Amino acid sequence: MVAPLCHIGYMPSKLLLRNFEPATYYHLEHRAKKGTELFQSDSDYQNFVLLLSYYLRFPDATPLSWVKRLTPQTVIAKRNASQFGASPVSLHAFLLLPDRFHLVLRENLGGTKPGISNLMRRLSVGYAMYYNKTHGVTGTIYQGKYKMRPVLQNNLSELITSLHHFEGTNDTFLTSPLHSSRSDYKSTTRPWISPIPLT
Repeated sequence: MVAPLCHIGYMPSKLLLRNFEPATYYHLEHRAKKGTELFQSDSDYQNFVLLLSYYLRFPDATPLSWVKRLTPQTVIAKRNASQFGASPVSLHAFLLLPDRFHLVLRENLGGTKPGISNLMRRLSVGYAMYYNKTHGVTGTIYQGKYKMRPVLQNNLSELITSLHHFEGTNDTFLTSPLHSSRSDYKSTTRPWISPIPLT
């Protein structure tokens, strides 16, 4: 039986704390504002996953909305232009639900930039801009700031399993690469996701 997410060995933390420590794992959750959904269609999920993968690979690159076309040549140029010798943040798992998203991340460098804080700023703003333009709305799409909790390394496996088998969520939904990282643990892993051994 998979334990509820709220009971999985989090270290004491303020949910809105932003001083990310190096070599530390975090569970982040961001919700839609009340009465709305963050994802209304497959296109919404696709654009979010594209933004997430782009900013994980190119944390200091031009905003994706400015890139006319993401070709292999563009990818190589942006990789060569990066100022970072290593990725500031690693993604180990994710779950996208209609009204929220969950990310399991590792801060590699520490501080406010260029790690998780920078990723979340670019991801949240980029997706909000896409969402407002696509759905003809204005203003914030989120319910306040995202919440985060540090996670002990020996609790990662249970947390990720809980996300990949989220209670009350259809199994077919969870196996889609648009909705979660579950398929990355079962078959071919996308290059911007770093699976960890699950016990």
